Amino acid sequence: MRKIKSQVKAPKTTRATKITFALNADLCQQAENWLNSQWSQYNYTYRSLSELVRKSLTAYQEGEIRVNTTERDKHAPKREITIRFFNTDLLNFYYSLPYSQRTAIIEESLREFLEKLNEKELEKHRKIIKPRPKPKLTPYFNINFTCDNCGDEYVEDVAYSYATSLKEIIEHYTYCSGCVS
Repeated sequence: MRKIKSQVKAPKTTRATKITFALNADLCQQAENWLNSQWSQYNYTYRSLSELVRKSLTAYQEGEIRVNTTERDKHAPKREITIRFFNTDLLNFYYSLPYSQRTAIIEESLREFLEKLNEKELEKHRKIIKPRPKPKLTPYFNINFTCDNCGDEYVEDVAYSYATSLKEIIEHYTYCSGCVS
């Protein structure tokens, strides 16, 4: 957690402080696509890209996400966006970040926040399929058969099969006692 060195005084007016960033254009497009997919599902939790950036910075501030600014592509195309800071605590946190890494931290926090949101979205749709119980092999006594596993022929011996009756044994594989154990 960063220690805030200087405080921004709360504005006396009701206007918010605007800050303009040059963020990765692909990341902005990815965030807008995610927002549009949420809106098409009538989920308006996040109303704008600005709000998404503010929430990602808040998540970084609270330690919910970790960022690695070394993985950032510095030469990627940029897009200017302006964000309003309504909360002076978040604004103070932003100003406490190292000046040369502010944009990198904003980008990486947004990237990590989107990944976290996508994981939550996928978790909703995850369905755990329980495995079906494997049918048991049934022994059939005094049968002439060929083992489907080893290919040996048996006369009046015990055959093991998944068939539920002796009439169905032709339709199923048969195994000898050596292959079953």
